[in-house]
Amino acid sequence: MLMKTIMISDETYEKLSSIKGKKSFTILLSELVESLKQKKSYDIMKFAGTMSKSEANEVEKSQRR
Repeated sequence: MLMKTIMISDETYEKLSSIKGKKSFTILLSELVESLKQKKSYDIMKFAGTMSKSEANEVEKSQRR
């Protein structure tokens, strides 16, 4: 496995350290990233059905330009 070094602030390090428990930072960060990815895919669903048909048509037209 290829390893990379990243720099984070002391404050961020302390925050991560306080929640990591026995996990490695690699595992913790990987889990946090996956959690954010899943959350973002669901975030868009909160907008489902909130546009009127005419608004949706306008958005669709603007995407074609």
